[in-house]
Amino acid sequence: MKSVLSALVLLLLIFAYLFVDFNKLYLSLSPKSELVLQKNCDLHKGPCSIVIANGESLSLEIFPKHIPLMKTLHFKVHSSNQSLDKMHLKIYSRNMFMGSFDFVLKNTGKGYYETKGIIPTCMVGKMQWNADLEILDKNKLIGARYQFNTE
Repeated sequence: MKSVLSALVLLLLIFAYLFVDFNKLYLSLSPKSELVLQKNCDLHKGPCSIVIANGESLSLEIFPKHIPLMKTLHFKVHSSNQSLDKMHLKIYSRNMFMGSFDFVLKNTGKGYYETKGIIPTCMVGKMQWNADLEILDKNKLIGARYQFNTE
């Protein structure tokens, strides 16, 4: 009986891994926000910029450029607004649910905001990530969504 139950659980896990869109699942559980998707930019090559819903510009850059997993990363944001109170960077995988990694960005002056953090590794190999910059603006979240890959 235990082996049948174990096999059933294993089959359910394999099914979930192969057929569940974890990005949609994660987004359905997250608070609603108005994020503008950054397209056609490679964070491995340099900063990616975007104009968000309130007209402000945001630029995200990640160091080191090859974006290693399980190593400390330095996230640098430049904003046209030099006095943002609370800006968060939320990173999560698009192709496998690995949790959400939330970082608070510190205002370092002249429109620059910075934080450091680590994103996890996975045995699957190539991972696809969303990096959401979120700003609380008049009781709603606005910001930008950047996408990048890691090996």
